[in-house]
Amino acid sequence: MKVAYQGAPGAYSESAAATMFPDEERVAERTFADVFAALSSNAVRAAVVPVENTLAGSVVDVYDLLRTHDDLTVLGEVAIPIRHCLLVVPGTRIDEVRVARSHAHAIAQVEDYLRANGIEAQVAYDTAGAASEVALAGDRSVAAVAARRAATTYGLEVAAEIPSATENYTRFFAIARRGDHDVADALAPQLGVQKTSIVYATKNIPGALVRSLQPFATAGIQMTKIESRPSRNAPWQYVFYLDFEGHPAVSPAREALALMGTCCEWIHVLGTYRSTSTTAAEITT
Repeated sequence: MKVAYQGAPGAYSESAAATMFPDEERVAERTFADVFAALSSNAVRAAVVPVENTLAGSVVDVYDLLRTHDDLTVLGEVAIPIRHCLLVVPGTRIDEVRVARSHAHAIAQVEDYLRANGIEAQVAYDTAGAASEVALAGDRSVAAVAARRAATTYGLEVAAEIPSATENYTRFFAIARRGDHDVADALAPQLGVQKTSIVYATKNIPGALVRSLQPFATAGIQMTKIESRPSRNAPWQYVFYLDFEGHPAVSPAREALALMGTCCEWIHVLGTYRSTSTTAAEITT
């Protein structure tokens, strides 16, 4: 079975894919749109994509793609600690580095460190992709921010492990085409509570957002995430992403969603899956 991820070999997403589908073939795609296209076209059977980081927030491109791909569903999640390193051409000292390249989300997570060391940040399409580019260019003034395993993959050296002021974790979704039950069987065991992710749009009436959330509070259902995003259909219109504990077809979530529907234009279930506790395994190799 082929499992797609965004980036190059050595990327954090590849490690997440290996965690969730340890026995399957991993396929690198350059962009998130390429990952979703490969999955929709049957070029791969599953994909693993980042959706949220504890420091940089949601990966909005992935959430927008999830909303527009009705043929796909979320099967599982994993949260993995991120340990960024400054990777350089062998023999380079940190004081020689003028520029560091990485994915935009990784840059956002290490901007304080780069600023303190007088290093300019440049956005690349991926963490491991940036490491590959640094290795090919051989320019001692340019480094990459990526995982330690990318240094091994591309023949670079770790000039520094970049400290984080708070715990840095990225949450990943495993996704597949709806109805492809073999993918769920290949997924590493998920042992957490049942959890559902939805996206919805409220009606244009006063108090609609509050009314959409009230049924969950009344039923005592734990909500674990809510976030708004532009609808992209018209200016100043928004959709809402919501995660809650429970199954949409089982009480009390079933009744809460029914009441929610009275004040919503539409509700789309992105997937129901087992939640994950933050994994203790660090992606450093």
